[in-house]
Amino acid sequence: MADLPRGFVAQQALTSAGINAGFSLAFFLLVFGLPGRVLTLGAPDGLALDFVPQSGAVALMSALVPVLVTRDEAARLRGSTPRPVRAIVLAALAWALGGLAFGGMVAFVAGALGPVALGGWPAFAMKLTYGGALGATVTALALRRG
Repeated sequence: MADLPRGFVAQQALTSAGINAGFSLAFFLLVFGLPGRVLTLGAPDGLALDFVPQSGAVALMSALVPVLVTRDEAARLRGSTPRPVRAIVLAALAWALGGLAFGGMVAFVAGALGPVALGGWPAFAMKLTYGGALGATVTALALRRG
């Protein structure tokens, strides 16, 4: 089976980064409000712990949507038949579990090594950057493995 062209994977990863940064923005505003106040990594804000659901959701959607949307084109580029939808969904669920585990590690490290509190704007930028970077990475890996 042939590899996908780098440009194809890069385009999908970049799109995923933008979408996941946007979703991270929306959820940050929903959970933490406007970034004008200091946020604590632990209680009461739980900024560090928020990496767990964020990572799981980003990994799931980054491995599911781009792979489903591009499955016919990816198969054509590889010279193969499209992957079954069931296989894509199961792989995305595995990515989600991996994302949850990775988010747990990030939360642990952030809670153990990070400052007790973080300014709202740096926290906002961190969560958007993290969501975008994780989305791009998972999308690129999921497309290459599929």
